Formats: sequence, structure tokens, C-alpha cells
Amino acid sequence: MTTVDCWDLLTRKDDLAVGEPRPARVRAPRPGEIRVAVEKFGLTMNSVTYARLGDGHMPFFAAFPAPEGYGRVPVWAFVRVEESNHPGVAVGERYFGFVPISTHHVLPVEPTARGLLDTEPGRAFLPTWYRTFQRVAEPDALDDRRAVFRPIFPLSFHLADFLAGHAERGVKSVLVAGASSKSAIALADLLSRRTDLSVVGLTAPANLGFVGGLGFYDAVAAHDDLASVALAGPAVLVDFTGSHRRIRAAHERFAGELAAVTLVGYTHPESVQALPELAGPEPEFFFAPGVEEETLAAEGEDAFFARYHAEEDRFLAATRSWLGVAPRRGPEAILAGFRALLAGPRPPADTEVFCPR
Repeated sequence: MTTVDCWDLLTRKDDLAVGEPRPARVRAPRPGEIRVAVEKFGLTMNSVTYARLGDGHMPFFAAFPAPEGYGRVPVWAFVRVEESNHPGVAVGERYFGFVPISTHHVLPVEPTARGLLDTEPGRAFLPTWYRTFQRVAEPDALDDRRAVFRPIFPLSFHLADFLAGHAERGVKSVLVAGASSKSAIALADLLSRRTDLSVVGLTAPANLGFVGGLGFYDAVAAHDDLASVALAGPAVLVDFTGSHRRIRAAHERFAGELAAVTLVGYTHPESVQALPELAGPEPEFFFAPGVEEETLAAEGEDAFFARYHAEEDRFLAATRSWLGVAPRRGPEAILAGFRALLAGPRPPADTEVFCPR
């Protein structure tokens, strides 16, 4: 079917701010395939990272083919099965998974214990994390907040485990650069509950009041006011900004206290995907999909997911006190939301959830 109600959002690779919805031909699923309608998704700096890495070492634009010169930005979305040509998947089932910004998506699948596995050969280069569709319940009061945080809370969850391990080995504090990002806020919340680590947040001057008022950080300072920060060593620097300038500044200020430098995000417009050159300790990327695979193998799926979902639900309910969620609908709203993120992180007290139709 091809109608004005079926479209793909295309983004120029050479200028991510230029995009357009184009009518799409949504074909019937072949044997072993399903067609899903995209219900809703959140846009965060995580989405911008996928686009900026589009043709890089993790070529996300290769996951969903597009016309020459264009890419299809991936998002994590709630989807509904509209048509199934797989005997193990029923029409009407609801999942959460990795799809392009479109109204519909057709994909081959294999059922698993907890959902579906996307078996498209062209996406086999992606870790299993990105090819897994979680079976989910019908929408509840936390559904919109889950659309925002389900793609990014796992990073915070695994980082908290990682830093708790550092605490057991003698680390006293964590310095969080980019402290107003949603992943950083979730991390600070988890650390405040699970460890005795002192957590210090660095953020933009405009966000100091908000970040300090959350109650998750022991201290908060502006990125350019490092002289005012007291940090008990040994410490770990966790950077969500991807800004080499900011990473170097923090490293130089606290070089004697730092036991590790962990890079996890690219929220700043001047972010760079390569590792910065530092005298030591050597910075390392934290790759949550790989960590989750190791954790599942060690802990077992049932135990891990019970622990994870309990924390996620608690955190989502608590976000009502500080995060406003506004619904948006249609391709123009999605384009506007994505362009706003490209210009830099949005005000941390508000977010949006997008429905394609």
C-alpha cells in the first residue's frame, strides 16, 4: 500500500538538519516476515548519536537502506503487528524495538522467549541488542515515559553496576560530565540508592539549579568552573558529552585523583567519536550492549530482567516529580524535534514523545 499516511523520514547525510518525509510503499510480509506499525518513540541525544555515527565504525545508516545521499535515522519504538506471515507471531501483538523513523516497517523475525529477533541479513552486523524486540504490555500510565527511557535506562543501569564494582575496589567518587542528560540523571539516581560513592555533576550554567534540585548529586558545578570542585580520590570520570575540550579540562584538573575515564555519550554539539589523547588513565568507551550480553550470561535472564524492570519502573514513576512529557504527532513535529536536538541538548525538565500518525 502507498498512501500519504505511509511514509519514511529521510535525512541528508551531509547535513543532518535537512530531512523530509517521503511517501512509502509498504509491501505485504513474505513468509517469515511481519509488518508493524510504529506507535510511538522518544527522541533523545541517543538518536542524534545514531545519526552522527551513521557511516562510522557502527554504520547505523546501513541498517535501514535509503536513497543515495540520505539516511534513515533509527529509533527505539513501541510497535504493533498489523500483518503477520509468521506462524509464531499474531496480529495485534505489541513490541519494543529498533526501527527507522517511519509509519511502518517490514522485517523477518524469529520468536524468542521474551519477544522477537530481527533476522534481516542486512542488519546482522548489529549486536543482538539492536535486533531484539521485547514483547510488551498494553499502554499504561508510564508508557510515554517508558518510550523515552527504555532506550537509555539500560546504559545507566549497567554503568551503575560498573561503578559499584569500582567502589568495591576503593573508588570514592564519580565525576559526571553532562550531568543534565537523561542517562546521567538516571545514573546519579541509581548510584545515590545503591552505593556510598560521592557523585559530582558538571553541567551548563543554565542547568545548575535544576540538576542540583534533583537531589541525586552530592555537588554540582558548571563545566567551566572546575576550580570550585573538590573531588575525593580515587575517582572515575564518566563523560556523557563527547567533548574532547571538556574531557581534557576535567582530566587536567583531577589527573591525580582519577582511577578511570569512562566515555559513554555525545550530547555536546562539538562531540568527537574518537578517543581523546590523555596522559593517563587511558579513556575507555563503555558499550552497554556488550556489557548486557556478559551480564545475562553471568546472572541469567530471569534474574537480570526482574532486577532491571523493578528499577526502571521505580525510576519512571519518580520522574513525574521533575520531567514533563509532551505528546507530538506527525512527520513535521518529528523533524522539528530532531533538529532541536542537533542544535544541542534540550531543557532537561521537559521531553517529547512522538507518534508518526
